[in-house]
Amino acid sequence: MKSFLLLFLTIFSLSIAFAKPKPLYKHAVTVIFKTNVTAEQIAEVDNSFKSLRKLKVVKGYEWGVVDDKKAVKHVYIFTFEKPEDLKVYAESPEHQAHIKVGAENVENVTAYQYFVK
Repeated sequence: MKSFLLLFLTIFSLSIAFAKPKPLYKHAVTVIFKTNVTAEQIAEVDNSFKSLRKLKVVKGYEWGVVDDKKAVKHVYIFTFEKPEDLKVYAESPEHQAHIKVGAENVENVTAYQYFVK
């Protein structure tokens, strides 16, 4: 019986170790701010994006400032387990309120989605 249990646990452990992980789904948003925007106005948008990471479908969040001498650009990246989670995120009341924050200070927004390879 011990041999059977040991064999079972070994096979089970190996199946977990060699299981192919599901690729993560990313949603990246690049925001270009207008030239006359203050640091406080930019921070308001940054904080609004940051607040969305609390949604249950969001599995990861990161952001940064794009190295661009011509414009102030920030990029925000959200991680989801599957594409359907992006729809839940987009339709949430939190996201609907978020898209209005600082809109008057934004020149352009570009969003794209991809699977991590």
